Amino acid sequence: MSLPPALLARLQKRGIVHKPKEPEEEIIAENYDIPLPGKGGTAAVERHHAAPAVAITHRSGAPGCPNKWNPYHFCVDFCYDYWQDGTPENRLPDDYMSRRARMLRLYPLPEGWKEVYDPGCARHYYWCPKTDDVCWLSPRHPRAIIGDAGPNVSRELKSRRENWNGLTSAAITTSRKRTHSEYSDESESGSDNDDSDEEEKKELNDREKLKRAKRRGIDPMDPAAYGDNVPVGGWGRGLETDRTSGSAADSTASGSLYQSRPLPTPGEVMRRNAIK
Repeated sequence: MSLPPALLARLQKRGIVHKPKEPEEEIIAENYDIPLPGKGGTAAVERHHAAPAVAITHRSGAPGCPNKWNPYHFCVDFCYDYWQDGTPENRLPDDYMSRRARMLRLYPLPEGWKEVYDPGCARHYYWCPKTDDVCWLSPRHPRAIIGDAGPNVSRELKSRRENWNGLTSAAITTSRKRTHSEYSDESESGSDNDDSDEEEKKELNDREKLKRAKRRGIDPMDPAAYGDNVPVGGWGRGLETDRTSGSAADSTASGSLYQSRPLPTPGEVMRRNAIK
């Protein structure tokens, strides 16, 4: 009695049921490393029998890697070991094959374009050897977007990144040398100067001014804390010095003694003001 496909796949994954040995198939792969003969007309891609993935350096990346379309992905040894040969073309679903045949029937390929199967993405794409342009749909399809291949863009981005990193490291080294020389010059010129806050000529913002006032012990509410060239004062600075001009109260009394002394009458205050 045969098991359901889902259960059989799960048991084979766990190693309980061994997979039946399939006959080895002859795989034909396109080699993008071989230069195309001629420069004028359409050049056919030379086909050859694929050797083991370890022995071949694929210019387009690992054959079975599904991330080759991503321009920011660059295949490494893990892609070759894990994905291997990808999905064979004979295992594609019938629904996909029927939709692909219908699209090609409605929008046939232009002259010079070829259909190529990508085992990593498990779908076909269309390639023009003359211009090296690729497209997921037929170029005559209304929604077709023709552009550069993902591996080509990935290699270009990687070379730009390496050049940019080299330029950046050189610029950082030059900047550090310049900063070190400027710092040494400043330290030599400023060794004989006083570091007091009064001699600082640079402009300070409000936060730095408040920090400076805190170091000096100035009240933050004092205008001298955030103003320039403002004398330090108290709450009574700027008021009349003669406190007895408007009242005849005894200014020498303070504390509980001040509370116990009676204030003069308003008439007495007016008479004293008239005399003055």
